[in-house]
Amino acid sequence: MPAPFPIDPVRTGIVIAYRNDKLIADQVMPRKSVGGEQFKWFEYDKAERLTHIDTEISRKGAAQEVEFAAEEKDASTADFGLDDVVPQSDIDKAANSNYDPLDHASEALTDLILLDREVRVARTAFNPDNHAYGKPLAAAEKFSNRDADLLPFLLAQLDGPLMRPNTLTIGRAEWTQLRVNRSMVAAAHGNSGDKGVVSIAQLMELLEIENVFIGESRVNIAKKGKPAEVKRVWAGHCAFTYQAANVEIPAGTLTWGATAQYDDRFAGTWYDESVGLKGGYRLRVGEQVKELVIAKECGLLLQNVI
Repeated sequence: MPAPFPIDPVRTGIVIAYRNDKLIADQVMPRKSVGGEQFKWFEYDKAERLTHIDTEISRKGAAQEVEFAAEEKDASTADFGLDDVVPQSDIDKAANSNYDPLDHASEALTDLILLDREVRVARTAFNPDNHAYGKPLAAAEKFSNRDADLLPFLLAQLDGPLMRPNTLTIGRAEWTQLRVNRSMVAAAHGNSGDKGVVSIAQLMELLEIENVFIGESRVNIAKKGKPAEVKRVWAGHCAFTYQAANVEIPAGTLTWGATAQYDDRFAGTWYDESVGLKGGYRLRVGEQVKELVIAKECGLLLQNVI
C-alpha cells in the first residue's frame, strides 16, 4: 500500500546508506527481507535434524523415508518512525551554505531510530527467557574477579547449547574485565597472567568462536525535562549464541535469532503550512522490522558477569 505522503528519494538514499558504526544490533540479529508486513516463519522440530537414522541401502532394498514437520507461525513487522519539522526560514538561512537542514534531520532521525533498535535488541539478547541455557554468575565466576578461572569455566558452558555458540555479544565494560582476567591472559600469552590483555582474535581462538560483538552505545534514560541520565545499552550480562551463516525467513535453519525486515528504511517529506510564519517541511523517517528469537536452544546467557 503506498504511503499517504511523498517518499523523498534523495533522503531515502541518505537514511538507507547512513550507518552508525558503534551500533551492533544488525550484527547480533541480522536483517532478513520478508515479502510483506505480515509474514510466516517456520519453527522446526530440533530433534529431527539430530536423530540418528541408518542410511545404508541393501542391493535391492529401498531407502528409508523420513518426513520433516514444521510449525508454521504468523508474525508481522512493527512500524518504527520519527518526525521532525524544519521551518522554511531555516532552509532559507542555509541556502548559500553546504548545510542542508533536511539532510541533517534525516541523519539525526535515523540515529534515534537505530538507537531504539539497539535498545530493543539488547533487551532481547540479554533476556533469560530467550535462552535455553545459562545462569547468573557466582562471585568466584564473575569476569570482574581477576582470579576467576574463566577459561575452563567458559569452555564448559559453551558445551551446553544444542548448537555450540559461535558468537559472543558483550558490553564494553564487561569485555574490559574479561580481557584482563588472569586465566585468559595466561592462556593467550603463555605467562603468569599478571601482565597483558587478550585481543578479540585471541579470545576467538581460545573459545573457538567466530564472532565477537562489543556493544558501546549509550542511552539517556531520563524523562523529558529531567537532567540527563546516561546508561550503557549493553550492560551486566553476556550472550553466547549460534548464528547460522545463511538464514532466510521463512526458514527452519538452526540459528538463535534474526530480524525480519519489510522493504527498505525510507524518508518522506511534505509541506506543512502550519509551521512558523512561512510554513515548513515535515520529515518522517521509518522502517518496518520484527526481531525474532528462532531457536532458544542455540542461546546461552551469563548474567551479572561483573
